[in-house]
Amino acid sequence: PQTHGIPVASVHFRSHHVRLLEFFTHFASHAASSLGIPISKVARLPTQRTLWTVPRSPFAHKKSQENFDRRVHKRAIKAWDADPEVVDRWLMYLRKHALGGVGMRVTRWER
Repeated sequence: PQTHGIPVASVHFRSHHVRLLEFFTHFASHAASSLGIPISKVARLPTQRTLWTVPRSPFAHKKSQENFDRRVHKRAIKAWDADPEVVDRWLMYLRKHALGGVGMRVTRWER
């Protein structure tokens, strides 16, 4: 549990695949709990959707078009009240065992 309520790090995860993202956030939260870092629950951030409309034919058939979309799913975990060395160890462990297809951005605060 949190003792002082001082934020130490915020980790944002991004992926196109929801299952990979859920698996890696579960892995990260268990790694933090095994190191004794108090963390928040996994927060779901808004999904980013990009849509493209492309003509199927390059010349005469303008009315025949195709739609493509790409969705980027995001999650966030916030760490509290931990020693900077322990947070470094946690982040290095996550980077070492990074999952392909899942991006990670870390914001750290030091006092």
